[in-house]
Amino acid sequence: MTKRNDGKTSSENYPFIKETIKERPTDRKLLIRKFLTAAACGVIFGGCAAGTITVFLPGTIRSLWDSSEQHTDVTLAPSVTAMADEDHTKEKSVTETVPEVNGTTTENSLDESTETWSDQVREAAKVPRKALVRIAALGTDSGLLDDSFLKYGEEEGFVFLKNADAFYIMTYSDKMNEAGTFQVTFSNGDMADAQLCKKDIRTGFYVFRVPFTEVKSSTQNDIPEAALVAEDDTEQMDPVIAVGSPTGDYDSLVSGTITSTTGSMKIADEEYGMLTTDMVGSDEGGGLLLNMEGEVIGIICNQESDNSSVIRAVEVAQLRPLLEGMANGADICYIGIQGATISKYQSENLNIPRGVYVDSVEEESPAMTAGVQSADIVHALNGEEITSMNEYSAVLQNQIVGSRVKLEVYRKNPYGTYVNVELNIVIKEK
Repeated sequence: MTKRNDGKTSSENYPFIKETIKERPTDRKLLIRKFLTAAACGVIFGGCAAGTITVFLPGTIRSLWDSSEQHTDVTLAPSVTAMADEDHTKEKSVTETVPEVNGTTTENSLDESTETWSDQVREAAKVPRKALVRIAALGTDSGLLDDSFLKYGEEEGFVFLKNADAFYIMTYSDKMNEAGTFQVTFSNGDMADAQLCKKDIRTGFYVFRVPFTEVKSSTQNDIPEAALVAEDDTEQMDPVIAVGSPTGDYDSLVSGTITSTTGSMKIADEEYGMLTTDMVGSDEGGGLLLNMEGEVIGIICNQESDNSSVIRAVEVAQLRPLLEGMANGADICYIGIQGATISKYQSENLNIPRGVYVDSVEEESPAMTAGVQSADIVHALNGEEITSMNEYSAVLQNQIVGSRVKLEVYRKNPYGTYVNVELNIVIKEK
């Protein structure tokens, strides 16, 4: 045995110690079992984690979003509670701002006066609203697609006369010239064919007749006429009511006041006064202007030259002779002069004769053919003196269509003085 320097016995003397210990062979089945066990555990733990995230993550995100964006719901209409609170606030403000009279609040009297005015307006408009009708203008030829009558327009009118035999209806329109037949719908829903009595192309007025034989007996009794005011006595600040479709919607009801009575609608051989109100209307609107007695004082019709949206109406008092003549089918005499009355004040201060100042003469009219010129002053027709446009129109409508009459005008000569000129004119119908 070999001795080591440290005195201990060397292992070289034991050869079996030098033998190499062999590694144990790998157990593949054991490895597979361990791998499968680890994989199963991973799947289980992964599923638990995913479930936890799914449950708690959306709530966490919403909480973070709400705290950063301050999101609110959109409400299309106020809730009942909000409306009640708003009404209470308004009521409270009215109560606080109304002064006391003799130690008592006037809140109740304010409400009563408001209701009274509304009741007055509705009561005054009750009969005229029943007299309103709808007039459909139909063609004589049927449509190619649906075999129905061609419609040339639908307008609103009113019954202005009711006698023992028929209703007489007036409307204003610029769309009915090509119509062959007309159908009226009354305010109670009854429908009937209407006979055209007369149309006035100058004004756009139409007058129809509906015999009682064409309507139900209930319609004969239920539908009234709207009374036309007899005198032109409307003044500024008078309260008025607009019915029909003044705002563009059918069966509208608006109240207001008269702001001006000096307007005019000038047409060939006529000049009608216009009433201007403080009520806002529509370009497509129409209807009637009433006083507080329920009488018709104007017919709402907007002229193309108007740039204002306020409601304006032609004075009915001046239209009575025209409507009566149209109801009877009388001819409408035509010369073709558009003019204005020269007042006494203008005559004296401008040193010009009284009469009708000729603003313009319509082309191809009897007046143009006879030689009437702009700036002429008409002072006589068929031997009758004329000092205003109303007198001129009245004398003209008493003539016979086709007759030859003498028209006398003052015309300024080159020396600046007025001389009388006599012209022969043949009356025609427009």
